Amino acid sequence: MRFSLVAVLLLLEVEFTNGDCSMHNNCNGHGTCSSSTKTCSCYDGWGGASDVTTYKAADCSLRTCPSGKAWVDIPTATDTAHATAECSNKGLCDRSSGKCGCFEGFTGDACQRLACPSTNSQECSGHGKCMSMKRMASQTDALPLSAATTYTGAETTTTWDENMIYGCVCDSSWTVGLASGQTQEPEWFEPDCSMRRCPTGDDPQTASVETDCYNVVAAGGYGTGLTGNLCHVDCANRGSCDYGTGKCKCWTGFYSENCVLQSELAK
Repeated sequence: MRFSLVAVLLLLEVEFTNGDCSMHNNCNGHGTCSSSTKTCSCYDGWGGASDVTTYKAADCSLRTCPSGKAWVDIPTATDTAHATAECSNKGLCDRSSGKCGCFEGFTGDACQRLACPSTNSQECSGHGKCMSMKRMASQTDALPLSAATTYTGAETTTTWDENMIYGCVCDSSWTVGLASGQTQEPEWFEPDCSMRRCPTGDDPQTASVETDCYNVVAAGGYGTGLTGNLCHVDCANRGSCDYGTGKCKCWTGFYSENCVLQSELAK
């Protein structure tokens, strides 16, 4: 008896379908079937060997989600934790789409980093840059102020979160830092950079120079102002600052944008 090539292929297809992985719906097109074990070897993203997931469908019918270092997990040794986990243990996997639904405050395809706060749809309320802790450590204008340093090089132990912790470094029309001519406070502030400081000035009613920050420890306690470093004094202490607009409301008898001028009639 002679069979055409098409008939042979059809017989082989029937044999594969009925004799191998028919119980697994032929791996749903997302894996290959082992004829000896009648089990599916799923492709990556569908429960493959390299996928890190809490559940793998035997028939390769469910998607897996991206993974990252777990924000929280059970340590496996005194110096070992933060194992790789689906959605970094800070989100739920949508197995129909393969996308993580991150919990509030977390973002990234695997929920692997903190989301920077904002009062609107723009990054850091439109008045700052969202940076990793690794990058912030090298910035001399990131709060709390300090000399440039590093936070990197040991992602398996102490700096495991160097590319996971994120925060805002707020914008400023003046240079922020501890050096001469730099000011210890940025123009825009708060974690989400939503508030704006008012113009600075030295209090005209005192003998001291409030704007001199030489040898003054910056907020946070990690850095000290060098010679010529400046403190920011909203409205020269002679008015109230509207941090929503960044404008001073001077007290009676004082005027100018930073309230440093005094009316002769008020003296």
